[in-house]
Amino acid sequence: MSALARLASRFLAAATIVIASASCTSTQPASPRLLARCTQLYMLWFRYEQHTTFHHTGQQAQAELALDDCKQGRYDAGLQQLEKMLRRGQVPIPPE
Repeated sequence: MSALARLASRFLAAATIVIASASCTSTQPASPRLLARCTQLYMLWFRYEQHTTFHHTGQQAQAELALDDCKQGRYDAGLQQLEKMLRRGQVPIPPE
């Protein structure tokens, strides 16, 4: 499988998770801007993370829990965790 195909399948899987979990919530998030920022950082992490099937480090669970924190309104905790993971992976964090 080519690298582009793997990237596309990862993106579609992540987008499906985000959309499915967003449809399961009954209340609107307190801050759509902060939730969008969390999603942006999660997708950035997902894009640059090594294939988790072959290099399982537990970071995928940490990233998903951070995104869930944001969905539950705990934006500070979620954003801090995602930024920490991106810095650890030496991925530049885009400005807000």
